[in-house]
Amino acid sequence: MSENTVEKKPESDWSKRELGALWRVDGRNMSFYSGSIKVGGETVKIVCFPNKNKEPDSNQPDIRVYQSEEKESNS
Repeated sequence: MSENTVEKKPESDWSKRELGALWRVDGRNMSFYSGSIKVGGETVKIVCFPNKNKEPDSNQPDIRVYQSEEKESNS
């Protein structure tokens, strides 16, 4: 094996099933998550917010997921 050859590790089962990733964003009024996921081979940017309307002891979701909208530039 030559010095320039990099041995590639086998892809784990988790890596094969990964759909995307999210990052926590601490905004002025609240924290939320932002990132992207793969849907049908296409990458979709998303944002996730806590469900403000969740009632205690309900079957309502804790977090709501939305497709992100691109910010307009002011140029």
